[in-house]
Amino acid sequence: MQGASHPVRLTRGLCVLLFFCVLAASAQDASWETRIEDDGLLVETSDVEGSQVKAFRAQIVVPATPEDVAVRLRDIDSYPDWFPDTVEARSVGRENGAWVNYVRTSAPWPVKDRDAIYVSRLERLPDRLRISVEADPDLLPEKPDAVRVVEASGGWELEAAGGGTRVTWRFHLEPGGNVPAGLANARVLSTPREALLALRHYFRTRPAAATDH
Repeated sequence: MQGASHPVRLTRGLCVLLFFCVLAASAQDASWETRIEDDGLLVETSDVEGSQVKAFRAQIVVPATPEDVAVRLRDIDSYPDWFPDTVEARSVGRENGAWVNYVRTSAPWPVKDRDAIYVSRLERLPDRLRISVEADPDLLPEKPDAVRVVEASGGWELEAAGGGTRVTWRFHLEPGGNVPAGLANARVLSTPREALLALRHYFRTRPAAATDH
């Protein structure tokens, strides 16, 4: 992999798979609280043991196929145009069936920007597509003007529904450093809301003849 200090660890894929298995096994036990339910968008949050930052589960239906949505989500170069607070996003490379991206997000002064290296994998299941995402903070050297995210995991599930795709996004991130819990949890709501509405808007306004393939 170009630009990486060492190969992507094979065990990280197993960790993300375990994350989804735990989510599935505990879905009925998790105490999800509905925080936003408006205009076809649902955002729920849940406490995470040992963390002041909540996990979120967000869902929306977009007018596109699961494959087209997956293409958009994997287009890392487009993220500064639509993904909330993203000021830099670029591909680092690929290894062992995964793709690796560097993402930097802005933060209000005096909080430093956060940056992260995300390892993602696409899995094609019989009835849906799944994109798992996990942070691997050691793949690139840290930058002095940003705080590296060391813990993040979750992913996207894309399932055909109602002539489009039901997008379900689950995620939990520890921002590190001295970020007030109130600020972090505000973004737990604003980020999925803005991202999923922007994703739907993209497919609603995309010319019919356009294709991402």
